[in-house]
Amino acid sequence: MLFINDHIAELSEEQTERLVTSLPGWRKEQAMRYRYIQGRKECAVGYIELLRGLRQCFGINEMPTFAYNEHGKPYLPGHPEVCFSISHCKEAVGCFVSNRPCGLDVEYIRTAKEDLVRHTMSPQESEEIFTSPFPDIVFTRLWTQKEAVLKLKGTGIIDDLHSVLSPDNLHGIELQTIENICRNYIISIAIQVN
Repeated sequence: MLFINDHIAELSEEQTERLVTSLPGWRKEQAMRYRYIQGRKECAVGYIELLRGLRQCFGINEMPTFAYNEHGKPYLPGHPEVCFSISHCKEAVGCFVSNRPCGLDVEYIRTAKEDLVRHTMSPQESEEIFTSPFPDIVFTRLWTQKEAVLKLKGTGIIDDLHSVLSPDNLHGIELQTIENICRNYIISIAIQVN
């Protein structure tokens, strides 16, 4: 289940500091590593959305601590039945909670710069982007889908970004994308289906 907060811009600096203060010590430390208030806000709200998801989907009311795999993907050591993924950008913070491996990415709609597109997209994806009347939306959609798949797999960004969405790499993975053009962000979710 997806939990999203796209009203983070409305949080004042004072509200953000109160929110950060309410976090468990380890998460508060993570939030305080961000130099700017925006990063602290995103880190804190991501954890709050996870708590909401854990409570609603699994009946878990505690404030869990993360452990991390060798590539930095977080998991809950005390709850192996729970899979989750948190993502944030300046427009929105999201958390996807499931009983199956999952990955989530949320990004603000960014400009499809030709050099970045060629570096990160396959020739077919590049063609789709550059022939679209809305290249920025198509680029951001494809980028969030790639990141969601990589987060699901727990590998992080890899060198060969061109093939992430190839049929061979998507075997057993369901992709869902939500485009919130009015709020200037796109979300993609990758879920392991078998």
